[in-house]
Amino acid sequence: MKKLFLLFTVILAFEYANFISASIPAVQEKKRIDFSNGGSTADAVFEIRVMTYNIHRGINKGSKLDLNGIVEAIRSSGAEIVALQEVERFSVRTGFQDQIKYIADKLSMGYAYGKSINILNGQYGNAILSKFPIEEYEVNKLPSNGERRTLLRAGLNVYGNRIYFYSTHLGLDQEERDIQVEEIVRLAADNSNSIVSGDFNSGVDKLGAITGRYIDCASFENNDSRATFEEGELSERIDYIFASKNFKVKAYDVLELDASDHYPVICTLEYKK
Repeated sequence: MKKLFLLFTVILAFEYANFISASIPAVQEKKRIDFSNGGSTADAVFEIRVMTYNIHRGINKGSKLDLNGIVEAIRSSGAEIVALQEVERFSVRTGFQDQIKYIADKLSMGYAYGKSINILNGQYGNAILSKFPIEEYEVNKLPSNGERRTLLRAGLNVYGNRIYFYSTHLGLDQEERDIQVEEIVRLAADNSNSIVSGDFNSGVDKLGAITGRYIDCASFENNDSRATFEEGELSERIDYIFASKNFKVKAYDVLELDASDHYPVICTLEYKK
């Protein structure tokens, strides 16, 4: 009788997963939300603290699912705007959890999510967290030979100024990445107040299309080349924050934490009109 009950429970769990997956709407390619600025004058100079973090589905270096470790890494950093990659929603392997909603609720931040692919009855993609109002967001598909890659853009109201913040995760093939970087530069060409962040799966020497247009925030002071991903003998800087040239980098750091297989990258930017 006990075995029959367990079998029935497992069947119900999978049926529920299929129901949840079927009820998930397709990713909205564009969403706009109107916020009132209350008639205030936009600040001409201000500082913001931004982060990019590949969270590896919330799996830490001990191979345990621990979203609270991700939450604490973001909270303790003081980041106000965060680009996340490898974020899952409603997937079997991460307990059917809406990861971005969980993280955002814990941090009292707004969020936008951009699905890249469907996986195990759920979704897998990029996300953006923000303490500032998200006035609109858009998901753009990037040219992809293998796994579908996307670029998530959010238009933020930061002290009365429109700032465009991007989160992306590029492919594993260099030729594919070259085309993807060129597409990102094209898509962001008209946005002067922009910050492009994410896991580029590449050394900076292969990212010429974007480094020619944006400031690499690791160039602050001594061109910080610390690895953002370390596994065994592999040690690379592949996670980046790029800012348009009307920003000035005030601080940059790589936080060597064990909450994911990547380290979060964080920088403080000064904005001037």
